[in-house]
Amino acid sequence: MGHGGASESGGAPAGGTPAAGGTDSAGGAPGSGGSTAGGAMSGGGSKSAGGTTSASGGKAAGGSSAAGGTKASGGTSARGGAPAAGGTTASGGGSVDAGGSATTTIPGMGCTPPAAYANLFVSLSGHTQAETDAKIAAAWTQMFTPSNANTVYYDGPGADESYVKDVANNDVRTEGQSYGMMIAVQLDHQTQFDRLWTFAKKHMAQSNGQFAWHTSTSGSVLAAGGAPDGDEYFAAALIFASKRWGDAGKYNYANEAKPVLDMIRTQDFNQSAKLVQFYVGSGNTDGSYILPAFYQTWACFDTANAAFWNSAVTAGRAFFKAAVDSNMVIGDQSSFSGGTVKAAGSDTLRCVMNIMMDHNFFRADPWQETYAAKYGAYISSRANTTAAVACNGLLGFGMPASSGKAFVDKLWSTAIPTGNYRYYDGTLYMLALLQVSGTFRLWY
Repeated sequence: MGHGGASESGGAPAGGTPAAGGTDSAGGAPGSGGSTAGGAMSGGGSKSAGGTTSASGGKAAGGSSAAGGTKASGGTSARGGAPAAGGTTASGGGSVDAGGSATTTIPGMGCTPPAAYANLFVSLSGHTQAETDAKIAAAWTQMFTPSNANTVYYDGPGADESYVKDVANNDVRTEGQSYGMMIAVQLDHQTQFDRLWTFAKKHMAQSNGQFAWHTSTSGSVLAAGGAPDGDEYFAAALIFASKRWGDAGKYNYANEAKPVLDMIRTQDFNQSAKLVQFYVGSGNTDGSYILPAFYQTWACFDTANAAFWNSAVTAGRAFFKAAVDSNMVIGDQSSFSGGTVKAAGSDTLRCVMNIMMDHNFFRADPWQETYAAKYGAYISSRANTTAAVACNGLLGFGMPASSGKAFVDKLWSTAIPTGNYRYYDGTLYMLALLQVSGTFRLWY
């Protein structure tokens, strides 16, 4: 929730006009207490929640590390163990059979992470691991260096905090903060991770346990209601940080994650459906918020509530089957039984990432490959935004090489987003690079 921009995905089209856009008839983001904030969202655009304050500006001090960031260390990480310091590890070859069915990647089961992570840029597109690492490093440097003209990462307002800015709307959203934290932990950038979390704790955390989904760049709350998509990425990023870096640094990440998980379980989720709500009390859901791959890891971390999270895994996978239309498109908002409440627009593209991430890591259901084939056939003939191209790159995990290669190649050839809509396009582009390259790991 809260992604900004003027087109379907909140960004500029990648080689064409945006597909299936439309305004957000739901009134935008939830306000305090779960009511809608009232602002219209133009195909993933800004939501008026009382207006934004002017940016306080970013400082070049501190901030991101220099270019480089990743390095190909070869091999795979051991269960729960961190790869070699300095960035990402290679996927150990990562070759895949017929594109999506990875022969060298053994899916994770329960609390065992995958034994290896396939790099589709290598296996399908023919690039090298070194080229992959350089591409990811360039994206990180452009997007997470405060002094870069096309950054989305800015330092301030406090000396020890930073934020990911929705550039088009000049504000900060839990979606962006949590995406930034996930990107940072996957690339082993602990300083930036801690700075982003500090901003969230100081300016977004509310007394009821929720996080205000929308603040100014100076930290003033613009809409006090929560957005479950940001909450979920906060929790997942903190758990991964605990497993990757330990809990003896600035933050005990495990202790930070526990109350966030409790809030998600008791407030964000509908207790009967075991599905996350569009917002607290909304009575419906948003498929782009449903993340079975994360819930699987949460069951291993939050063992006291493992039964709940395992139920959420099952419910989430069943929801996707129920919510798709004949082209495998999922509406932006749905009933808990899968009926469309709001037609597909800016959020549907993230469903692709959620479903294919689950397939890549767990191979839980052959239907996920059926989904990839049918949705891929549908979307390939349509113009797509940069954010959609990014998410569609993950279709390569569930398709034969002859079909999946085109989606992976298109992601590879897409430039790092710049300009006014670089926030939503850019963060999804970065997450997709990490997924498709095998850099995104499940840190148990």
